[in-house]
Amino acid sequence: MRRLTSMLAAGLLAAATVLTTVGVSAGSANAAVARQAGFRSGICPVVTIRFVSHRGVNYFLGIRNNASSGSSAVLKPRANRTSVWRSCGTPVSGTRIFFSLRDGLVLTSRSSSPGADVTVTEAGNHGNGFASQRWIRTPLGSKRFMYRNMKTGLWLRVRNNGPKFYQTVTTGNTASVWHVS
Repeated sequence: MRRLTSMLAAGLLAAATVLTTVGVSAGSANAAVARQAGFRSGICPVVTIRFVSHRGVNYFLGIRNNASSGSSAVLKPRANRTSVWRSCGTPVSGTRIFFSLRDGLVLTSRSSSPGADVTVTEAGNHGNGFASQRWIRTPLGSKRFMYRNMKTGLWLRVRNNGPKFYQTVTTGNTASVWHVS
């Protein structure tokens, strides 16, 4: 195990050196390489996150087809390439960050006001996520969880007037229950 860790560290350093040589900063190179290393090695499981309405309708947490950094997370009608995530542990015990498989953007909450949109942004802190990108999960059993943002202390939730397809996802003082598969 020690040798594997040393080899991975050497590979990350070599990749950062190559990227720096071709004009990419070492900081962004390390973040990109660290994130990709987790994806390739299978450390971060692939998941879908869905809200089940009281009528049994599934609403999948996802991004729009043309999402970019700063775009809002939305409720989608089906699991597809825009609603599949990598659920990665962070150096802070009990927290996860969620990378969109489609474009590598991370589920983020920056506003401490309830009702603000949850967005997707590029992963910070060398691929480990800033506090605004880390979600503390509370297990409820049977693959059901509630998620609280580490920075804001607010819960990931469906808007009070929802759920509706393509409605933006928000944070608030009360949690929605999310089914993870």
